[in-house]
Amino acid sequence: MYAEVVVDIPSESAKGLFHYAIPAELECQVKVGSAVLVPFGTRELTGYVVGFTPTPDVAHVKDIRAIRGDAALSEQMMALAAWMNRYYTCSLGEAIAQMFPSSVRRGKARAKTESMVELVIPKEEAEILIASMERKAPRQAGALRIILEKGPIMLRRRLNNAPGSTPGAVRALIQKGILSETQKEVLRSPIKRTSKTGKSVPVLTPAQDKAVTTIIRSLDQESPKPFLLHGVTASGKTEVYMRAIEAVFAKGKSAIVLVPEISLTPQMTRGFSERFGQAVAVLHSRLSQGERYDEWRRAERGDAKIVVGARSAVFAPVQDLGLIVVDEEHENSYKQEESPRYHARDVACERARISKAVCVLGSATPSVESYYKALHGEYNLLELPHRVEMWGMPTVEVVDMREELAEGNRSMFSRSLSQAISDRLERGEQMILFLNRRGYSTFVLCRECGYSMRCPECDVALTYHAAGSNIRCHYCDYEEPVPSVCPNCGGRYIKYFGAGTQKIEGEVKRVFPRARTIRMDTDTTRRKGAHETIVSKFQKGEHDILIGTQMVAKGLDFPNVTLVGVVSADTCLNLPDYKAGERTFQLLTQVAGRAGRGDKGGHVIVQTYSPEHYAIELSQAHDYRGFYNEEISCRNEGQYPPFSRLILVVVSGKSLPAVERHSLCLVRAFRAQIKSAKQWKKTRILGPAPCALARVKGMHRWQILLKVDPEIGPNDHNKLIEEMQNACPLPSYDIMVQVDVDPESML
Repeated sequence: MYAEVVVDIPSESAKGLFHYAIPAELECQVKVGSAVLVPFGTRELTGYVVGFTPTPDVAHVKDIRAIRGDAALSEQMMALAAWMNRYYTCSLGEAIAQMFPSSVRRGKARAKTESMVELVIPKEEAEILIASMERKAPRQAGALRIILEKGPIMLRRRLNNAPGSTPGAVRALIQKGILSETQKEVLRSPIKRTSKTGKSVPVLTPAQDKAVTTIIRSLDQESPKPFLLHGVTASGKTEVYMRAIEAVFAKGKSAIVLVPEISLTPQMTRGFSERFGQAVAVLHSRLSQGERYDEWRRAERGDAKIVVGARSAVFAPVQDLGLIVVDEEHENSYKQEESPRYHARDVACERARISKAVCVLGSATPSVESYYKALHGEYNLLELPHRVEMWGMPTVEVVDMREELAEGNRSMFSRSLSQAISDRLERGEQMILFLNRRGYSTFVLCRECGYSMRCPECDVALTYHAAGSNIRCHYCDYEEPVPSVCPNCGGRYIKYFGAGTQKIEGEVKRVFPRARTIRMDTDTTRRKGAHETIVSKFQKGEHDILIGTQMVAKGLDFPNVTLVGVVSADTCLNLPDYKAGERTFQLLTQVAGRAGRGDKGGHVIVQTYSPEHYAIELSQAHDYRGFYNEEISCRNEGQYPPFSRLILVVVSGKSLPAVERHSLCLVRAFRAQIKSAKQWKKTRILGPAPCALARVKGMHRWQILLKVDPEIGPNDHNKLIEEMQNACPLPSYDIMVQVDVDPESML
């Protein structure tokens, strides 16, 4: 038999199956789902075995070089990869690659071991030896005494460094056969392993109890539909998840819990560890390669029954999957922005279907598409309409910043927000200030000639960062010092405009000098463990004000936070994206939900220049259903999802004329394919046109948007893309074509 292998590179020339011979020494190890090292041209690459054949398609078949890792993907995971290959028009190799840790794919997966020493003679004999060694070999006697007291098995490095012992003494005892040395695997744990704490379990509200009962009942169904758990902020969705997992646990099955932000993972992991002890593993991109590999293996071996993590944890190799939870299912961070451009929410639903498991999607502000499916019977809808502990929803005050400006207030804080901050500082209560833009100023301008400092590689303005006094591009990371004179006219009147989280922090320190502030954004959380450190300090009351981007807007639970200030609600509202209104409503509702999660109540102040927009008006009233009705009407009028499926094709390259020519070629190919088949008669083609960000990292970008009938299956739209690419092959390696099915952003 010969192995059918797909290789792990995105090149068009590597998308097919390649046949390899299986050496005799690997015959028992190579399985469908194995990661293998194979020769490919002049290189050696990682590939994945997807089948076997008795007849290779080439005369001279090369051998598989080695096995990568010691685990193969299950039949269910291979079926999931095949679905991703069809739905997201990626290569099968790219889909399978998502399911292995990077250390396995790169051949760097290694178990960590440590030397252990063990006493191999009887205790009585050891005591006699100690007495005889006291004078001639006191260090050996000391080492032997230590292992008698703390052993009989110890880490060798601890015995080496213990008072009264030395490495030489330990070595001598091993050579004499008094101690033996063995290697023991040591797990690299990203979390502090805890046993069950025995904390009292909260009493469920009637709505929670109904949701839990309904989910548990579905665990025994052959093909359960996904659940959409729509619960207002602080309504106890996490407790519903935990009760459902307890039921899954009791059946001997496993669960996966997805969270949208890495910053939420430590808090969520800690809660699950307190309830489920050693059964919890964590997977996300901020782990070291060793930690990720060990946690992945714990899940694969069945040692971990619950995996908590960000987007990629949807591929955790748990045994006998019974439940997948997608918390904050509306978040666009579940969408991967590089190939394969999968959405973890949809992958979770498909994995649950394949595994006959239950999928629960939870959110206070569900995506319009998910809520539409719930109302039309594709999902089961569960509602948690009230907060637990009888907490009321926070009051929301909308401040029209146009009126503030007209009355002479040029500060970034309205009078109402300034007064509210002062009041909370007096009462010793905590606050969150939210602005979904990092940095200090959003652009730097010469006031003499109007020249704006822009990135030389991207079609965006450079953002000023006070730390280091530089201007930086948030797309390619290009940076340069702030110029003292204008590079265009030589003028000296350089001015900073706009505001980011750094500027907010500086302004708070200026206006409220005694306030203890801490900031959470991409700039302050680059180091490993930074998210957890910031959250922990704020939770302990070491800071009065948490300033941050969308990292602070979801999932976090701070009982002493009584005020949330949204410095600008217009950041997302005016973006050229059909989801701008939805994202604004979701962000405002989510960040408002951080207030009043205790007995003191909560107040939210939203500053905006568009107070009449329905996303802002309805977020003030906590009216999700009213927002949904407004939004679904707009979507229907423009034939946007859920009334169509979007396929975004982006053409990029160094040469603008070449990009434009290839974009026009693709549109002609699309139109020819659409005319030839009846199922495409409802398809609309928009473009080609320059992207909203027309140049990124030196690459010019044009886009084509297809609005496809949502009833058309993945096999058909995959075939459409394939035929388009065959009809219009790439003119050179300088042109790239990216296909994004169900894009989350049009930028």
